[in-house]
Amino acid sequence: MRAASRWSAMGLVAWTGLMGCASDPRARMMALEQENARLTQATQAADEAVRASAEYSEELQSPAKAGNTFSLYYAPATLEQAASRMVPYRMPGRDFHSKLAGDIVVERLTDFRPLSRNRLACRAHLRGDNVRYTGKVPSFAKGQVRDFERAVAAGAVADLEVQLTLEGSSVQARAQAVQARFNSKEGAGYERQLTDEMNQRALRLPLVFDLSIQGTSATPRRLMVTGNHVIVTYTP
Repeated sequence: MRAASRWSAMGLVAWTGLMGCASDPRARMMALEQENARLTQATQAADEAVRASAEYSEELQSPAKAGNTFSLYYAPATLEQAASRMVPYRMPGRDFHSKLAGDIVVERLTDFRPLSRNRLACRAHLRGDNVRYTGKVPSFAKGQVRDFERAVAAGAVADLEVQLTLEGSSVQARAQAVQARFNSKEGAGYERQLTDEMNQRALRLPLVFDLSIQGTSATPRRLMVTGNHVIVTYTP
């Protein structure tokens, strides 16, 4: 009976957190629109990756076609070093779930790995700072809520796939959480919800990075992810 009650309570807590989205047709429509936009962007990025790869291969075979352009190469270790200058990064807990107070802190970004179609894989190491669940739950489920809060405080690791697209002199990085894992066993059963909430809220908008080179008139004209590097080609 105690085990059955525990699972029932956990199910009720998860249901309470997701109830608004699950029952609201507007929320379902918004989720479908977001997914459609994401797929459209991914298709466009894939087409751009194919075009960039063809241009790059042609220039390697016939260097004269590259003209006076030059390229910068970023290895995974370089990307991780650059990311270390951006963290720790704080976000309101409500960016992950509408009922979370406190902050979510991104402490590290590690394990960068090139993927196909101008994408990168990496891992985000997160933890909660004074995170509290503010939704209403029955008294018998409050213990599970405390478990969840402790699990968030103990931290989580999220596996991300990041789509890179060149927009003018900036690169847009659109991340999607593939899987999130809590560091504490108290978070067991909440990983899927954390992953979904990250994609629907915290990762909904892209990060934008300026690729212009100070002191020069060089402008980026091509971005490509190979098996070993992110390559940005500039035109003086």
